Amino acid sequence: MTILDIDERQLQVAAVEVTAQSIIFDMADGRRIEAPLWWYPRLQAASAQQRAAWTILPFGDAVGWEEIDEYISAKALIIGGAAPGAVPPAQAAE
Repeated sequence: MTILDIDERQLQVAAVEVTAQSIIFDMADGRRIEAPLWWYPRLQAASAQQRAAWTILPFGDAVGWEEIDEYISAKALIIGGAAPGAVPPAQAAE
């Protein structure tokens, strides 16, 4: 059996894009990692200006939006880590 081991050097974020539906991390090695925006309710509720005010955190493997107190690691996007309280759109419509 093989187990995926993520090397921390593979987690370096180069840039971030937040669209109406997604959050996308452009990684230093050329990959793009995308997750649905509903996974992160605070980011989803933020204004376009707040969403654009991201910074790469000191170790380079996570991004923060200080004004809305949201911090997302590259590893969370890779393994599918939705924030607590995240509700899928179909479920939220019920």
